[in-house]
Amino acid sequence: MPGKTNLKLRDGARVAVMGGGPAGSFTAYFLLDMAARAGLKLHVDMYEPRDFAIPGPPGCNMCGGVVSESLVQALAAEGIALPPTVVQRGISAYVLHTDAGSTRIATPMEEKRIAAVYRGPGPRGLKEFKWGSFDGHLQSLAKHKGANVIRARVDEIKREPDGLRITSRAGAPQLYDLLVVAAGVNTAAAKLFQGLELDYRPPKATKTFIREYYLGAETINRHMGTSLHVFLLNLPHLEFAMIVPKGDYVTVCLLGEDIDDAVMRQFMENPAVRECLPDSVSIEQGACQCAPRMNVQSAVAPFADRIVFVGDCGVTRLYKDGIGAAYRAAKAAATTAIFQGISADDFRRHYAPFCRSVDWDNAIGRIIFLFTRLIQKLNFAHYAVLRMVVHEQKKEGGTRWMSTVLWDTFTGSAPYREIFVRTLHPAFWLRFAWDLALSLVGIRARVQATDQSAHEAIMDSSKLGKTYQPGEVLLRQGETTEGMLVILDGQVAIMREADGHEVFLGVRGAGEFLGGTAMLEQQVQTATVRALSQVRVITVDKENFTRRIHEDPSLAFRLFQLMSRRLREASQETALLKQELDRLTDSSIVG
Repeated sequence: MPGKTNLKLRDGARVAVMGGGPAGSFTAYFLLDMAARAGLKLHVDMYEPRDFAIPGPPGCNMCGGVVSESLVQALAAEGIALPPTVVQRGISAYVLHTDAGSTRIATPMEEKRIAAVYRGPGPRGLKEFKWGSFDGHLQSLAKHKGANVIRARVDEIKREPDGLRITSRAGAPQLYDLLVVAAGVNTAAAKLFQGLELDYRPPKATKTFIREYYLGAETINRHMGTSLHVFLLNLPHLEFAMIVPKGDYVTVCLLGEDIDDAVMRQFMENPAVRECLPDSVSIEQGACQCAPRMNVQSAVAPFADRIVFVGDCGVTRLYKDGIGAAYRAAKAAATTAIFQGISADDFRRHYAPFCRSVDWDNAIGRIIFLFTRLIQKLNFAHYAVLRMVVHEQKKEGGTRWMSTVLWDTFTGSAPYREIFVRTLHPAFWLRFAWDLALSLVGIRARVQATDQSAHEAIMDSSKLGKTYQPGEVLLRQGETTEGMLVILDGQVAIMREADGHEVFLGVRGAGEFLGGTAMLEQQVQTATVRALSQVRVITVDKENFTRRIHEDPSLAFRLFQLMSRRLREASQETALLKQELDRLTDSSIVG
C-alpha cells in the first residue's frame, strides 16, 4: 500500500497501544520518555483487557517468564530495576541435564542476573500472594511516565483521513495519530486489520507447552536452589526444555515444534527429569498449564502509515529471550516514531532494519539448534559436551568455550551470531574433538552436577545482583575496573586516600552508577567505595553494554547524563578533598 511521507507526531499527538504486555508497556514507556527529551507532549492510551493482579488465566500472558541476563543489565542501565516483589527467584546458575549426566554452570561473577518471574501474579489456585506481576510492574512504569491504561479490548479499527479511529467497550470511539500493535500471537487481533488493506501478514508460530507445579519454597531450595535446569534429551519435536524455580512453584517449559501432551509425559517420565524433582511430584497434578503458540518466523511488513507492530505479532527472537526482544523492538519503534516519523516509509527506513537483524540472527539460531538436535540424538556427544564443560568449570582462568556457548544459548544472553562465532574458534573444536574421541572409544564416566543447593538455599532467592554487608568494599582505589556497578538497594560511601589520609567524599544510593567511565575505557579506580548499609548491586558488563550501545545509541544518553553529573561532582569533590587535606595539615602543625 503506498504511504505518505510527511506524517509526524506533533505536540499533543494521541497514541494508542493495543496490548499491555511487555512489548506494549515498553513502547508506551519509551514513547513518553523520548517525547519528553524531544519537548513533545503525548497522550498515550494502552488497551489491555486482562488484569495482571488476578492469578491464573485472567492475568496470565502464557510465558515461561525468564528475564535474560543481558536484559536485566540493560534495564539496570536504563534505571529500571526489577524489585524483589516482582522477581520470584534470582537465578545464579543453570544445570544442564542430558542422558549422560548433568553439570552446573555458574553465572559470570557469581551474581544473580537472571530473573524468574510470573507475567501475572501466579498460577491458578495460588495459595498465597507473595509477589507481584512482572507485566503489571511494567504497566506501572508506563503509567508513571503518563500512560493511561484502558481495561478493554479493541473491537474495531478504521482508517480516517487524519488518523485511526479505534472502537472499544470503554466508551465512544477515539481518534489516534499512531497505533502500536502489541497483541501477541495468542490472540485473535489479526482479524481487526483485514479491512485496512495492509501488507502485514502475521508471523508463523508453533505450539509449546507450559505447566506449573506447586512444591513449596523449602522443597525448591533443597532440590533446585537458585539454578535454572535445562534439558537436552532425545525426544521427538523437543528442541530443549527447562524447569524454572519460582517462589513456591516450578515452571516446566517445553519448546520445539508442536509440543503435545504425549511429549510432555515422555519428558516428565525421563530419568534425568525425575532425578531433579522430589519423588512426591505427581506428573498429572500440575497447578496450571497452557499450550501457547510461539513465533518461528517473523511477520511480513510489520508497519504501515500510522501503524507499527511490536513484540510477538511483529518480530521476536527464536525460542529464547522474547521479553528482551520486546524491549528492543519497543525502543526501535519508539525512536522511529518520535525522531523520524510515523509513515510506512519512516518505519521501513528506521524500524525495518531492526526487524531484519532479528531475522538474520534467528536464521543463525536455527543452525545452532540443528547442532544441539544432533547432539541430542548422539549419545556419545552428550558425554563429550559434559566432559568439556566439567573440564572448563574446574579450570581456573582461561576461556570457557563450551560453557559460554551453552550459557548464552539457553539463557538468551547474547545474539545467536555471537554464539556461532564463538563455536568457530579453533580452541573450541580442538577441545571438543578430543572429548568426542574419548567418548567414541568408550571413556564415558557419568557426570553429576556439583550440589550447590545448601549454599543457594541461604541466599535471598528473590533478589537480583550481589549483596554486600555494611563495611564491605565494593571497589577499591587503585584497582582496574572494566564494568559498571548499578546500586539496586542501600547506600555506599565514596572515600579517597591522599597523603596517607582517607577522606569522605559523598554518598551514593539506589539507582546510582559506580565506575561508569570504565564503560568507555579501562581505568584505575580513583576512589574506594564502601557499603554503609546492606547494599545490593548488579554489574553491567562492558561487552554487553557496548553491544547494546551499537544496537541502540539512545542507551548512551543516560550514560552521558551520568558523565556530565560526575564531572560536576568531581569538581566539588576535588575542592572538598583540598579543604580536608588543608585541615589535616593545619591540625598536624598545631599538634
